[in-house]
Amino acid sequence: MADRPVVRFLSLFVPDLQAAREHYSDVLGIEPEAGDDICPAKHPFAAAGPVVFDLETIKIALYQCDMRGTHPGDVGIGLCLQEPPDALAKRAGAAGANVFVPPRTLPGDPRKMAVFMTPDRHFFEVMGPRPSDR
Repeated sequence: MADRPVVRFLSLFVPDLQAAREHYSDVLGIEPEAGDDICPAKHPFAAAGPVVFDLETIKIALYQCDMRGTHPGDVGIGLCLQEPPDALAKRAGAAGANVFVPPRTLPGDPRKMAVFMTPDRHFFEVMGPRPSDR
């Protein structure tokens, strides 16, 4: 049976990270988390970030877009798995998704991440577990 993905975060790509931090703090009425262990600490398509707001059932991670792979308004749906993302990335590719970041370990983060876009242009960031979580 396949590992069931769980939506744990949304990555919102913004042009100005500090302005977005202030805006989301004002709108949500909360301050961002000081530290986070769910969202990618160094996103492969971000110039800076994350700034993470914990909304209890899901987190919003703000990243400054790099203007090459991401642009203002892009949204990534963050899926977390109990197993490495290799099998899900393979299934996504076989189903027609563009897997533009094959499963790999993130800099400064022991987890593996894969990134793909479905044919209908939905952007998914798939995070494997930390080695200590398996």
